[in-house]
Order: sequence, then C-alpha cells, then structure tokens
Amino acid sequence: MQVLFCGEELPFSYKYTSEALQNDHGIKVVRCAQSEIKTHLPEADVAVPLMCKLDAQLLRTAKRLKMIIQYGVGVEGIDIPEATEQAIWVSNIPSSATGNALSCAEHAIYLMMATLRQQNAMRESIQQGRVGVPVGETLFGKSVLIVGFGNIAKELIPRLKPFHVNLMGVRRSPWGANPSDSHLEAELQQRGVFQDLPSLVGQADLIVLTCSLTDATRGMVDRPFLKACKPGVRIINVARGGLLDYDAVNDMLDTDAIGALGVDVQWQEPWDPQHYITNHPKVIMTPHVAGVTELSYRTMAQVVANEVRRHVQGLPPTIQLNSIRQSMPDAL
Repeated sequence: MQVLFCGEELPFSYKYTSEALQNDHGIKVVRCAQSEIKTHLPEADVAVPLMCKLDAQLLRTAKRLKMIIQYGVGVEGIDIPEATEQAIWVSNIPSSATGNALSCAEHAIYLMMATLRQQNAMRESIQQGRVGVPVGETLFGKSVLIVGFGNIAKELIPRLKPFHVNLMGVRRSPWGANPSDSHLEAELQQRGVFQDLPSLVGQADLIVLTCSLTDATRGMVDRPFLKACKPGVRIINVARGGLLDYDAVNDMLDTDAIGALGVDVQWQEPWDPQHYITNHPKVIMTPHVAGVTELSYRTMAQVVANEVRRHVQGLPPTIQLNSIRQSMPDAL
C-alpha cells in the first residue's frame, strides 16, 4: 500500500511519518512535488495533502485512493463532496490532543511580544551598533481580543493570564453552550459574537486571529474592520492567511491605523519574499511554523501512522469528515 504526501512543504511531516511506519510490512510512504501530484495520485491508496488542493479533477483520476488525511485541521483544500462521490474517506487531525494547538498558542504569544518589542527595529539597532533602542511596550496591562474560540484560543487564554492582560473574546456561536469551557469563558472580561466585532476591536491593543477560514470569515480584516480598530492596533494571525484583506492591510500599514502585523500564515504560500508586506518594517512574518514543533509533529505523525494501519485492517478512519456508504475494500 502506498501513502502519498502531496507536496514537499512541511518536510518533517513526511520524515516523521516515514519513521513511524518504517517497520510496517507492505506500507510505502512517498512524497512528490505539487507539480507532480497529478502523476502520482493515481498510484496512492492514502493521500496526505500538504498546502495543496485536491480538487474534483484530481480525485477523479485517483482510482486506488480510499482515504485522504489532512496533516492538521484545515480541509478547505479538499473537495469533500467529490471525495464522497468517489468513495474516498476524508479525515483530519484535531489540534487539541496533539500539541498543535498549544504550539500555536505559544507562537501567538511570541508574535505578540515581537510586535510589542519591535523585533525588526531591534535587529536594525544591532546591525548599526546602537544600544538602548527601540523603546518597547509591555504585554502587561494590554487589552487582547481573541477572535475565535477553538482549540488554539482555549490554549491561549490560560497562557495569557500570567501577563495580567484584559482578555476579550468573540466567537460565531453563543457562549455558555459547553459547560466544560466555563472556566475559560470566566477568564474573559468581555465576550461577544462576530456581530459585536466593531465595538470590541475598538477596545483592543492586540487582536489575535485564531478562527477558521469560511466564506463568512474570508477577508474579515478589511477596511471597515481596520477603521473600527484602536489606532496603532497590533494584529496577530496564527490561523489562516485568507482572514486578511491584504489590499486593505497594505494600504493601512503606512498609516497610524496599524501599529504592527505579526503573521505566521500568508495570503499565498509559498509567498513572494520581495512583496511589500513581507519587507515592511511593521511586519513580523514567520514561515507557517506556529504548529511545527517536535511535540506536535511527532504526535501527528503517529496519528497518521495509526490511521494507515486502520485502513490496512479494513476499518474507516477514526475521524470521518464525510460518509461513505459502501464497505471498505481490502487495503492490501
């Protein structure tokens, strides 16, 4: 049986999964460049997409393919209706139990600190031999708005508490629906739903985007959003690049509207290293590594390995994002 990693990005996902399955007889783990997916996908039994799209056209050529498992949470690049039509299971790896969410939460705090302490200006001071500049700001006492209340937000809230910040949160669904979240909700000084964003963003010194990318959230950080913000706001994005309207962000970076932008996910990946935003002094950019830690990637590799073993045994994936009516064929 062949497990195909679709894309050469995020190389440790392939490396750690190969190691996890190296002693499993009859299972071959391979990878290909995005430009070669069309050639190699028809030979795969299991596909692991890495920052690529598996659209209807590709899936119709994959006659052996019986399972797609996302190395992470987001499955917006997978045509799930077509996968269902082709009797292909679609699965993913929730971030809560793998260390991925807590890794992203830690990285969000890193980006918050980097924007407050002016990391780019500090590098410039080192290069120019200057001492004692720039003057940074503390996280202590700041108002922080967390957009979204998924696993990353739930890991971020308790980690921000020791900084003595004023925490606010917004989510799509009503608060109080899940009693197990009550202790986290209690840490928020203000809570709202997405319709309350215009009033809450105006109170925030830092806004941290942790929500999923949907039709409703795509480009949500647009001109009206930014105009409603407190002047000099710092915006942190560890979720999805498509949450930002980059034309609006680009126009406002040179004004006092945005104090700094800290992003781990970009409008397109790989991104243009010569792009105006990439090189802007107010922008701290990291290469989609918020969740890329030894803890999270080793754990996720083991999840993929276990799901492949389930497939060999003729079992459906543990997490099923679609419904396949026909029975699973023998994998080997």
